[in-house]
Parts: sequence; C-alpha cells; structure tokens
Amino acid sequence: MSKIVVVPVVIDTNVLVPSVFMRSYILKFILKGNIAPVWSDFIFNEALEITERLWDKSYQKKMEPEQLPETIELLETIYHYFGYPIDDEMPEDWPPVSRDRKDDPFLWAAETGKAEYIISHDRRHMLELGNHKGIPIGTPAEFFQWVKAAHPM
Repeated sequence: MSKIVVVPVVIDTNVLVPSVFMRSYILKFILKGNIAPVWSDFIFNEALEITERLWDKSYQKKMEPEQLPETIELLETIYHYFGYPIDDEMPEDWPPVSRDRKDDPFLWAAETGKAEYIISHDRRHMLELGNHKGIPIGTPAEFFQWVKAAHPM
C-alpha cells in the first residue's frame, strides 16, 4: 500500500496562475491532494487579479472564452477545498524580508501556515532568498526534486 503524501506549500501567483491555466503538474498534484496550498486572502485575491490580467494580455488569444470563468472557479475551489487557509493577514508592522514588499505576504503565510516549501519563479526577489526561516524556496522543478528527498515513497 502506498502512502499519500500531503505537503503544505505556498505557491507564488507567478506559478499558480499559469499552472491553473495550463493544467500543469502543480495543479494535478493539488487536485490529487498531494499539495495543499497555504493561502491567505491576499494570495487568493492576487491570484484572481493576475488571472484576469493575464487573460486580457495573452491567454484569451490562445484559449476558449469559457476558460476564464472555469479558471476562476477552479481557483476558488482550490482556495476553499484543497488548501490551508490562514484567517489573518500579514500585520503591517511585520518586518520586511524580501526586497519586494509584495512578496512578504507569501513569506509570512509560509511561516504562519507552517508550509514546508515555497514555490516561485521570482528570481529577483523570492528565489534569491533561498529559504525563509528554514522553509526552502525554489522553482516547481526544484520543489519536485525536494519532495522526493523529503517525503520518499
């Protein structure tokens, strides 16, 4: 019998939104229950805003019109049923960590929500940190390598 591994992670919106649009492995592992996104309202609202912005800029040219509401519905489903929601938001007096203050709510969510990993494509701010309070920060490919070592089957 194989064990089911559920890993709580913070997924930066620069990974999550394209993953949902393109139905990538990140999305598949969320829907299987292996990845449990650690969310705050800030992260969810940013995901919705970026979804609509990316749709307007590039995805609507490549996809069917009904895929935008389907994508938003999928994000809402992930938020409400598959993740670990955090009831609070990052306090305004939380000390800056990243060079981009907009990234700090993701770091705060990882710390507060006891995430085991932070997945991001943000090379200028998030990935350069390497980790936050011992929580590794890496790309999706690095996450999948890490999870094989941290949670062997």
